[in-house]
Amino acid sequence: MADDRYSLFDAIRALFPTGYLDYQGYQARLEGKPRNLHKSFVRPPCQAVDLFAIAAFLLHRSGGYHHISPMVDGASTSASLVIDESSRSQWIEAGRKWRGEGEDALPAPPKALTDAWRELFRFGRNPLFLSSSGKSRPRPWWRAAMALLAIADEAARDLGFEQGSEKSAQAAMAEVAMRDSIQRDRKVYTVSNASNDQVCVLPKSRTPKVGCTLRSLSHNLSLLPSRGLARAFWSPHPQIRSAEPAVAAASPFNLIVIPLPYQVQAKAFKGTPAKEASWGWFHVDPHWCPSSEDVDIIDEGFDQFWQFVEGVLDSGARDVGTVHGLIFPEAALSYEVFTRLCDKLKDRQGFELLVSGVFDSQNQGGDIRPGNFAAMARRDPGRDGKMTFNISTREKHHRWRIEKSQIEAYALGSSLDSSRGWWEQIDILNRSLDVFVLRGVATVTTLICEDLARSDPCQELVRGIGPNLVIALLMDGPQLKDRWPARYATVLAEDPGSSVLTVTSAGLLRRSNDTRQFPASDKIGLWRDDTGRTSELSLAPSAQALCLTLQPTAIQERTLDGRADNTGSQSWRLTGMAPVIIRDPNKRIMDGQWPDGV
Repeated sequence: MADDRYSLFDAIRALFPTGYLDYQGYQARLEGKPRNLHKSFVRPPCQAVDLFAIAAFLLHRSGGYHHISPMVDGASTSASLVIDESSRSQWIEAGRKWRGEGEDALPAPPKALTDAWRELFRFGRNPLFLSSSGKSRPRPWWRAAMALLAIADEAARDLGFEQGSEKSAQAAMAEVAMRDSIQRDRKVYTVSNASNDQVCVLPKSRTPKVGCTLRSLSHNLSLLPSRGLARAFWSPHPQIRSAEPAVAAASPFNLIVIPLPYQVQAKAFKGTPAKEASWGWFHVDPHWCPSSEDVDIIDEGFDQFWQFVEGVLDSGARDVGTVHGLIFPEAALSYEVFTRLCDKLKDRQGFELLVSGVFDSQNQGGDIRPGNFAAMARRDPGRDGKMTFNISTREKHHRWRIEKSQIEAYALGSSLDSSRGWWEQIDILNRSLDVFVLRGVATVTTLICEDLARSDPCQELVRGIGPNLVIALLMDGPQLKDRWPARYATVLAEDPGSSVLTVTSAGLLRRSNDTRQFPASDKIGLWRDDTGRTSELSLAPSAQALCLTLQPTAIQERTLDGRADNTGSQSWRLTGMAPVIIRDPNKRIMDGQWPDGV
């Protein structure tokens, strides 16, 4: 039975059980004076990220967010919490003042903020949730909570992104804590001091233009689930500048897809039947790339593998100029080969992003663990000015289940009994996403096959943050408009508005073609964006790779209460695709084998 005695104060106390830093405490610390955290809730927090955590949490748990609507003459009902232009302007101006543009210290909370907090505090002992009826009107404290959310959201503009030469005081204070966390733990999954067993707060890129959700209420901050459910790790753009000229945020992004492996043998799928059951485990034993433990084999063939990759990049660059990114599909490489590619690519002029599925990973202690992972690396300037790679790996969230139809479609009957269902034998220890900031203003993340199809838990993170680009790494058949990847890519392209790129290997595609059960296809990838465009990406018969050109496009978005972001968002659009062909490609690589030593 629901406890209607759970109050607003109870909810705030759950978020900040030891209190939070208010403006008086902040000033005392600046003067070197001891100051305890504020626990009585008489005054608001001094940081926008903490105020957002409170206001968004209250509106979410109470259900107040879906009553909010901008004023439209004659279109509101008694159940609507109508926000007029005067209120929006007041909140935007209050957020601007509290942001502290060009200031070293946090400004005092503006009057609009303190008035709204005082109104919220007045109802602090009221129940957080009350059952509604057909005649229910907005709760008296919802408007105050909405005002606080909007002011906090406006004050957090550009947090987590590289915008201009000077950071606002609010963004700078949050980012100091963010970078301290990255140096300490290597990753950051919240910028708020609110209990991360309750909620996490991170920056965001896109505001959905469809639906009526809490994420529709903010441009700059996202309220995410507690750390135990799933975590999104944010990697901000480095502040240290390199000798290389900066790439303009609106410049085209040239991306090459190498659909490795080009051949997949049925024996790569290894099955272990369960006793007295109609199912079993399977794992993939990649014959196309040695594991990270097989260092000697990697040593023998890596130079030839790199020559192949470099040849693809050089061929693509002759057509488009600079190649900025490189993608391999699911389970294409081992972690050791991935890191060696990073070492080679760090000196390549203009290169920015490497993404691949990897079939093993390495922890901080150096131990190798098999599984199914997405590896993402952004080329950053180091403290010495030399280029290096920020590398992050995360594991798949859901196991692939292979059934009779797929066994027949990929001709795997020699390895897997079609009378059984086969589950991918991987451990699922942590559910997380890595979000990298690109060019200071855009974000990119990865999904792994089943993660694209399953709505929980990772898609709550994707929708909350709204990455500009989502790269889905697949071990799948042809990427057609009427198959499952296109359906699920459409969901994310509509909400939050991400551009979605799916890529699969040529090897599994060819196994499907060879069965002749379906029309032959050369579609190794698929593109879907917020304009509704869906493009199938073909690999020409003589090509080893495909080069895509993506165009970051400035757009204006509005929140559910009607606030515009003044074209502060980007939509990434596909504006070019061309085959990449090299002379005399390595035969062993094209046959799905690791190269021999020189």
